[in-house]
Amino acid sequence: MQTRRIGILSLACLVITLLWLAFLIADMVTAGPLDNFEKVLAHVNKLSARFYLTYINAALITVIAVMLFAALYVYYRPAAPEWSAIGVIFVPIYGALNLIVYLSQITVVPRLLQLQVQPEYQAFSQFLLRQIIQQWPDSAISIINNLAYAVLGVPSIVFGLLMIRSTSRLRLAGVFLALNGLACILGFVGISVRNTWLGQGSLIGGVLFLLALALMSIAFINNGQT
Repeated sequence: MQTRRIGILSLACLVITLLWLAFLIADMVTAGPLDNFEKVLAHVNKLSARFYLTYINAALITVIAVMLFAALYVYYRPAAPEWSAIGVIFVPIYGALNLIVYLSQITVVPRLLQLQVQPEYQAFSQFLLRQIIQQWPDSAISIINNLAYAVLGVPSIVFGLLMIRSTSRLRLAGVFLALNGLACILGFVGISVRNTWLGQGSLIGGVLFLLALALMSIAFINNGQT
């Protein structure tokens, strides 16, 4: 039953992430090119239902991902207690950072948008909005978002390698999970040093994570049923 639970969590994370991608793509099509902060601010200022759904969905993905890695820790702890502990200790940090990022978009950002129409708060609120809107890639909150995925890169590498070593049915899933972790870490390094090529690591890591989730859901659910 334990393996099947991991498979169900993997599948749930996969489905909800695909739903988030659908919201994100629809939002990008509607918004058009957001190549400067003024366009980003004008788009966010609409506070559409899709905006709220996107970030509620993202927060839910974060919660399920934390549950998934906690389940992986319990699964691999008997065989590799030290490495499992090393991996899982980074998961709460990822969860806290990403929940701050995503929930701030639907709590703090709307309040700042209200304040910017008041002359006495306009300059200060616009400065804060430039730092807290996640869709603006140069914002502080966007950097924290990428840091969160870099932090999750450590358990992704640890549990990915444990999967590769454990059984052949999880080997490819482990490869994708470990590569996802490495890509996210390199992505944050790229953002830190302003290297555009390395900065794409988080995006590449997201694709690899989806592939890992698909293979993990199949392998763990089938193993649980047998």
